[in-house]
Amino acid sequence: MRLRGAPAFARWVRRLLWGTLTVGGAYLLVLVHPHPLFAYELRHAGIVVHATHPIPEAMRTTLDRARARLDRTPLADRAHVEEVFMCDSRWLFALFARTNYRVGGIADVFVGQHVFLRESDMEHDRLISPGGQPVSSDRPLSYFIAHELMHVAHGRRLGRLGYARLPQWVDDGHADYVARDIDLAQALRAFKAGAAPLDPARSGLYLRFHLMVAYVLEKEGVTSAVLLEHPSTRDAVERKLAALAAW
Repeated sequence: MRLRGAPAFARWVRRLLWGTLTVGGAYLLVLVHPHPLFAYELRHAGIVVHATHPIPEAMRTTLDRARARLDRTPLADRAHVEEVFMCDSRWLFALFARTNYRVGGIADVFVGQHVFLRESDMEHDRLISPGGQPVSSDRPLSYFIAHELMHVAHGRRLGRLGYARLPQWVDDGHADYVARDIDLAQALRAFKAGAAPLDPARSGLYLRFHLMVAYVLEKEGVTSAVLLEHPSTRDAVERKLAALAAW
């Protein structure tokens, strides 16, 4: 006995499936090749910046600052031309960031290996926070560019599977270590005191991970490549930091 609604239901399921595949395929294409959404382009210091609005000349200085940070590590290979997409509206950034739309930037390591940054004041090297205010000057736009591009460099070094297994403290800690300088002695004291800025869950910052990576590289003499390929456990490094008398 055949149900009358069965053929109609099957057609509905097929249409839903094809619709889902079509939308998913289109979105994947946008991730791989987002360039048509960005009308303006600036090439400088081995980095290509794409934007929906004209890019000010001051952006060249910002890229020089980002490149100077990247050149601190051999993991950032100048042979690769890096692409950064400045999302000048919230909806555009959300298109690429998805549920992480409140972060400063996204590194698409697994698909197009591009970097997407939220609204920015390119004239003054500042990223704009979700609340509409410039992010503090100790984390300028050049910092976010360098930080996110380091995630891409990590992915190239380890491959997609290796990157997926990389602990967050290494991934974000090393990206932060390259992209900015902090007072490590002060950070160690804050770590020992359990201060909020050293807790990523409370502060949203990577100071704790930055300090951990700095310890492994500077105190233990491990190279960045070895850190990425053979990372210690987070607990082991935190125990060593807790036992460290002073930086």
